[in-house]
Amino acid sequence: MAVDLPASVVAKVLLLNTMVQAHIRPADLARKMHIKPQEVTRITDIKHSTKIDTLQNAFKALGKELVLELR
Repeated sequence: MAVDLPASVVAKVLLLNTMVQAHIRPADLARKMHIKPQEVTRITDIKHSTKIDTLQNAFKALGKELVLELR
């Protein structure tokens, strides 16, 4: 059974998975993004809306590229 999720939620789950795989704590990501740790908490909160540009910057800070595809 598949669950249809909003793109922003999928991006946040991918961000969290990337952080876990790379052993990156929220404080580490905050340093890399030059933001406060509280902002990373909001970025990774699936209940908090986050601009796609902010998510893109988070991935970039982790050495990843967020790519959107239209089908």
